[in-house]
Amino acid sequence: MAKIAASGRLGLVGNPALLREGGVALTEAIEDAGRTPVHVAVDGKLVGVIFIADTLRPGAREALAALRESGVKRIVMLTGDNAATANAIAADLGVDEIKADLMPEDKVSAITELQRQGYRVAMIGDGVNDAPALARAEVGIAMGGGGTQAALEAADIALMTDDLGKIVVARNIARRAYRTIQENLWVGVGVVHVLGITAALMGWIGPIQAAFIHLGPDVLVFVNSVKMLRVKIAGA
Repeated sequence: MAKIAASGRLGLVGNPALLREGGVALTEAIEDAGRTPVHVAVDGKLVGVIFIADTLRPGAREALAALRESGVKRIVMLTGDNAATANAIAADLGVDEIKADLMPEDKVSAITELQRQGYRVAMIGDGVNDAPALARAEVGIAMGGGGTQAALEAADIALMTDDLGKIVVARNIARRAYRTIQENLWVGVGVVHVLGITAALMGWIGPIQAAFIHLGPDVLVFVNSVKMLRVKIAGA
């Protein structure tokens, strides 16, 4: 809620719940499907409502579809907008669940509940109200192009543009990097600890051969890691 004091008068701007906290008597909230109402009160009386229409980010629908194809099991929309506005936006996105009229702490609770159900949660946001939820999720992703400083600091990943398609690219890069780490561990453990130690204990190799076996995996790990620079990542 915003407070404005001028010429001895007090103006309040916000949603119905916040205006009621400020002492404004509202008989009912004024809503409009697909648009977010911002109530304006002066000296404790409602004087008007400003409707703000949200639009989908370019490529949002395609990005969510690509995330599903890559293995994301559930997509939940968390928003501070009213249910009518949230439903209008979500209808074009095809999300699995919508949670509207949320305060920052409500978003944190929603993520905690998903984690309790066994999900590993990635939270995507760009506003101050998203910062606590970004910090609570296993992976917080801030949209860096128009994101607030609070969101960028709370997130684990900061995308430098507002292109939602980059989330898919980031996930593909992370999965490829994780697979490379696993390959490197298998090479290091398999060659040195299994083959090398076994051969040394059995007397099949001497100190010089053991030294080569010890250094060999380091070279293989380096070459396998450098290969990441030449791997074509989908969407990159």
